[in-house]
Amino acid sequence: MPTITISKHYNASPEIAFDTVSDFPNAAQFVDGIKEVKMLTDGPVAIGTKVKETRIMMGREASEVMEVTVMDRPSRFVVEAFSHGTKYVTSYDIEPEDDGSKVMLTFKATPQTIISKILAALFSKMISTVADLMEKDLIQAGEEAERRSKEAA
Repeated sequence: MPTITISKHYNASPEIAFDTVSDFPNAAQFVDGIKEVKMLTDGPVAIGTKVKETRIMMGREASEVMEVTVMDRPSRFVVEAFSHGTKYVTSYDIEPEDDGSKVMLTFKATPQTIISKILAALFSKMISTVADLMEKDLIQAGEEAERRSKEAA
């Protein structure tokens, strides 16, 4: 399964960029593809936080339970999910760039079962569609980070 890597520049500090991409409770308000986020653990987002995210993927509703596995503010944020025999890892690496931040999203799906390995061959043909959806999410999160940055100024 190919790895998807997308980088965007945000006109916001690394702290604001990090706080935005890790803002599960409010993500449906600024990412069009996310229909609903249900927090499955109490408290602020931290390592071990679990959420159920429902989004529209290729015209269909899909829900996944994700867990935060790395939270190193303001430079790295990682969530993992296991669904349909496949482990999904999405990481956000954030670094200062010019007057803002470079945010790099990396998505990797690793099939763990025989059936998921067979289905991965079909999924790999749709990789560009998935990459386009993730890029749109990253762009919209950037717009929100920039809005928050202006609000904080």
